[in-house]
Amino acid sequence: MSIKRIMTKRLCLSLGAALAVSIVLAAQRSGSTLNVEGQGIVYVYFPSLCAAPRDSRDCHEIPRTSRPSFESMAACSAHADAELRQEQNPRLMASCMKQREG
Repeated sequence: MSIKRIMTKRLCLSLGAALAVSIVLAAQRSGSTLNVEGQGIVYVYFPSLCAAPRDSRDCHEIPRTSRPSFESMAACSAHADAELRQEQNPRLMASCMKQREG
């Protein structure tokens, strides 16, 4: 088997495409994940109590003196999940809303 026979156009194109995809994935992975939305954006946690379990049609925000805020939606969602697990109330719902600091 000769090298010329092994190195066909199809093989070279496949290797080139695989290399390009690998480079793009590596570049995305190494990028910063801190507040990609911009400066001054936070995610604020809002708990609500609903009239019926797991039904978001009739809910009212639970008043609090302060609301926790987070740098990312993932962090806010993790906090919401932990609080909902702790409360174990099917009428309790949570949301995270993006807001500008200030």
